[in-house]
Amino acid sequence: MSEKWLRPAAGAVTVDDAFWTPYLENVRTSTVPHVFTKFEETGYLANYADLAEGRAGVHHGPNWANGLLLESIRGVSDFLAAKDDPALESLIDPIIDDIVKVGQLYDDLPLTANIRENRIPWGRDGHIVYTHDLYNVGTLIEAGVSHYLATKKTKLLVTAIRAANRIANEIGDAPKYNAVPGHSLPEEAMLRLYRLLRDHRELDALAASLGADINEYLRVVRHWYDRRGCYEGRTMCPPFSTQYNQDHAPFAEQDEAVGHAVRATLCYTGAASLTYEEQNGKYDRALHAIWESITKRKMHVSGGIGTRHDIEGFDIDYNLPNGAYLETCASVGLIFFAGEMGLMEGRGDYYDVFERALYNTVLASMDADGRRYFYQNPLISDGSIRRWDWHGCPCCPPMLLKLFASLSQYIYTYRADALNIHMLLGSTYENEHFTVSQKDRRITLDSHGKELTVRLRIPEYAENYTLSLNGKALSYDTDDHYAVIDRIWSADETLTVSFDTPPRRVCANPAVEADRGRVCVMVGPYVMCAEAMDNGGDVNFTIAAEPCLRTDGDRVIGRRADGGDFFLIPYYRWCRREAECQEMRAMNVWFRQEDMKPSAELRREMGTDLYRDYR
Repeated sequence: MSEKWLRPAAGAVTVDDAFWTPYLENVRTSTVPHVFTKFEETGYLANYADLAEGRAGVHHGPNWANGLLLESIRGVSDFLAAKDDPALESLIDPIIDDIVKVGQLYDDLPLTANIRENRIPWGRDGHIVYTHDLYNVGTLIEAGVSHYLATKKTKLLVTAIRAANRIANEIGDAPKYNAVPGHSLPEEAMLRLYRLLRDHRELDALAASLGADINEYLRVVRHWYDRRGCYEGRTMCPPFSTQYNQDHAPFAEQDEAVGHAVRATLCYTGAASLTYEEQNGKYDRALHAIWESITKRKMHVSGGIGTRHDIEGFDIDYNLPNGAYLETCASVGLIFFAGEMGLMEGRGDYYDVFERALYNTVLASMDADGRRYFYQNPLISDGSIRRWDWHGCPCCPPMLLKLFASLSQYIYTYRADALNIHMLLGSTYENEHFTVSQKDRRITLDSHGKELTVRLRIPEYAENYTLSLNGKALSYDTDDHYAVIDRIWSADETLTVSFDTPPRRVCANPAVEADRGRVCVMVGPYVMCAEAMDNGGDVNFTIAAEPCLRTDGDRVIGRRADGGDFFLIPYYRWCRREAECQEMRAMNVWFRQEDMKPSAELRREMGTDLYRDYR
């Protein structure tokens, strides 16, 4: 079995990128304070403060409110790992103090409600899908791990270990309680704690003093996947089907993306993480089948997933209406899933999906000010949709914080003798084997006098891809969507990556009824859209058979079938401008195509592909 690919630790990669550096700085300085201000205004902070002060007040927010706060603390901690920031640290320190005190007062387990005496944990009341006990504790665990890695402070980690110990003591096969998460996330959180205590020997004494048994953490995660669909000794939340939280069959027997899309992608992320850890192939078939189910039959061109409004989740194959739900958190979850699959297998097509979701749905979900959000991300609008300042279920901001704070960890993976460069994103990373730095498609490498295999992802949208070393053409092999070069690298050499990203039309498989006879336009990873204010109020035009697409800055200009021009902007920038009336804010992504190829012909050409360039 080949050596595992490794991911850089939080904060180990320095980002220096024309787009992402200012973007992430805005998230850190604007989005983070805004999120915590809203948590204070809506009482989320009081949930812990009241308990810490002995006040059994009314619980504020939904049952998962504590989890949203803890997810945000994880995101802030990952930002702190990348850059010391006393303001951010002072923002979360008093909140952590309250959480720790609550853990000490109430058996180390901050559950859902402030009236704790009437709570029966782990879904013993039959409502685990709704109560979110395991989800809340999972977010405590992941926050404790990230906070320790960023600050070396152990106070939140201690609370997390005690909570993990209680899970391990109480959940499992008989005589323990057969619980499966109603909302996935604790699976990967327990694995993160397992790895932290396994790999950081400085924590041995602390772990021993708390009675931590990391093998028990691993056992619980296995239980959560192997005992799905096995209901002995437990019940489900009555209003929901077992597919809703992916609890319809043992994971190894699952083969389709089903249920609530956020729960699903987090479930699949944890399964990929467990598979990476154990390297036994037990879930390989299920993971590949589910990945194909999403990316070949259930994913919108923007990387949006979760068509159905009623369950915020997956629908039947190829039912991809342009007014679909497409929750922001689901695309964040898809990115995490893609990242784990890419780490496990080193395949470039996972990062094609990663970028598709990142540069479209995820970037579109947050306004330029970092303080307004889309919960849903449809590909068509009559102009009535606007980003919200806050939401009764504010799950999107914490997920976005976690993604943006950890984004640098997905640029590279490595082994002692090999480096994967998954994204051309300005950054620097150094370890004992090599130093790599890239900016504006120019890469410098130093392999310290040893041969190093470098694998550069060739994006699905790249045309005329070439490599040169110090200005001279460099030949390369290809493997799994990567250009592969084996050599000794020197810091005085520059590797330049070149490729074109002309605007191109993209069509959907004819099995997608909503988009038959239509095309969308993409530039590189970006889906383009028409807003009414740029197109005389009309976003439902027909594109000419030969549209003569051209770029003007980040806009695309093309020819309509009636001879006029149309104007497109990147989808992530839609709904960012004021307009004189609602109708002028209308938006569309898919357009009728003049003289479109017959569906039967396209079906033969595309095979199982869900999207491809229209030629």
